[in-house]
Amino acid sequence: MNSYNKSLDFAEIDISDDTEHSSCSLQEMSIPERKERPAEATIPFVNALTREQQFMQQAKALANRTGDQVSFVPFMSYWPIYEQMNESQLSWYFYWRSEVRGGQYLFTDLSYIFVYLYELIHGVGWEHPKQGYDLMMRIWDGYAKRYPKLNGYMADWICDFVLVHQLDIPMIDILSRSSASQTGELFDMELMRLFSDHPTSLSFEMILTLSDYDMQRSKFYLEGGSTLLEEYVPKVVALVDSFLQKTTGKKLVNTFYKGNGKVVERYLFRSAIYDASLYGRTYTLQISHLRKCPPLRYYITQLLRCTENKLRELQHFKGRLRGVTLKSETETLIQRFLEKEFAPEKSSKPVISINPDRLAELQRDSEDVRSMLTLEEWDESEQDVELRSEVPVQDLEGIVGMTHDVPLKVIQEITHSVVPHEIEIQAAGQTVVWDTADMDEDWILFAGQLKQAHLDTLFALKTQLSSTELDLIAEQYGTMPALLLDEINQAAMETIGDLVIDGESITEEYIDYFETLKR
Repeated sequence: MNSYNKSLDFAEIDISDDTEHSSCSLQEMSIPERKERPAEATIPFVNALTREQQFMQQAKALANRTGDQVSFVPFMSYWPIYEQMNESQLSWYFYWRSEVRGGQYLFTDLSYIFVYLYELIHGVGWEHPKQGYDLMMRIWDGYAKRYPKLNGYMADWICDFVLVHQLDIPMIDILSRSSASQTGELFDMELMRLFSDHPTSLSFEMILTLSDYDMQRSKFYLEGGSTLLEEYVPKVVALVDSFLQKTTGKKLVNTFYKGNGKVVERYLFRSAIYDASLYGRTYTLQISHLRKCPPLRYYITQLLRCTENKLRELQHFKGRLRGVTLKSETETLIQRFLEKEFAPEKSSKPVISINPDRLAELQRDSEDVRSMLTLEEWDESEQDVELRSEVPVQDLEGIVGMTHDVPLKVIQEITHSVVPHEIEIQAAGQTVVWDTADMDEDWILFAGQLKQAHLDTLFALKTQLSSTELDLIAEQYGTMPALLLDEINQAAMETIGDLVIDGESITEEYIDYFETLKR
């Protein structure tokens, strides 16, 4: 079957242009008039809401919703929002949220907690920023142990919350709860603040971040010296800071850090469902990179090694660290301070008590002798005999009760003072004491944290003694006046929640509390 040999037949088509048979010519054909298309209704353009904007609107709409008690329903989501919950999960969430707002932190999944935190970030559930901060801290406290993963997020989010609302809250307390947050710009900013304003608040761990010497791996630290190092390293750093400020007029950080820092833009609420139109996408910070300052790191390293050597010596620990190159005056200051701290307490002076009955009897006898002297003329030798014999030494046992042997000079002063009407026997109680019997619990706790050096300092401030007197007190206890004042304020903040010293004066609102502070 071969089709190639077949002939092709074509149809005949007449294409002649005979105008007689054509109904009309192409030139005669008319073109219809173009008409305008009817105007269509314009559809307005609407910007689509982002996921974060939708969440904020929904959170505000659901802010007052509560839930009845229901059974727990699991919920796991990488970006948890309301749309990802079914009806059972929503019922549990609003019941659980009602319990959390009432202070009850029931078991729940981490995704529910994140949704609640997103609400707090967007201003839902609180009226004042401080209230929102407290709610975030409580949820952190309630679930930190169960969900350690929460720590990394919470430290950053709460610090961002403090920044955007400009709350007067130290962020170092927040950052210290998360090791992951102690490497960022906020930690650097807080280090600079503490070195500049409150060096006594620097912790052992904070100071180690500025040192090239890993003290926690030293033999002394691992073999029982950890407690001593953690207690005295911060005190030594604060002491040297005060010493430098007094001798050079510059604080420790200003002595070795010469830079002005740099401006950085911190992204707010990173990894959270957050509508940036609320507070902005970033927050501008001025950061001083103290941990990257070689002169400061070198000096802190030397302070730490010197302190450890002195503590090793005081604890009779074998071996010393080599390469300590501090100035002799600084090294002497550290040694003197630590020796004072470890010196045994001096025994109290003998306390003298007076037997009033026996003293009154002796006064009457002295009056009788005085009367006899006015009536009769005795020679000088007889008067001396009578005066010496009117108060036999053995009778002093009825007058004076002592906890220790009384020196002869004290006995002579007592016998000499019996004859006149004014008796000036001074007991050894020249120590400053503070009667807190009528104070509330916080002030009693505050007074309990103070040492004798602090009481002497407060008494000097109360009586408005000169700064020279403060220097003498500090020298007596082997420390610096500024360090004593900072320690008092730190104890006050931990107990009564406020500072009691402003500059070198007791604040006016608390001066009445120190009325019972006496010698």
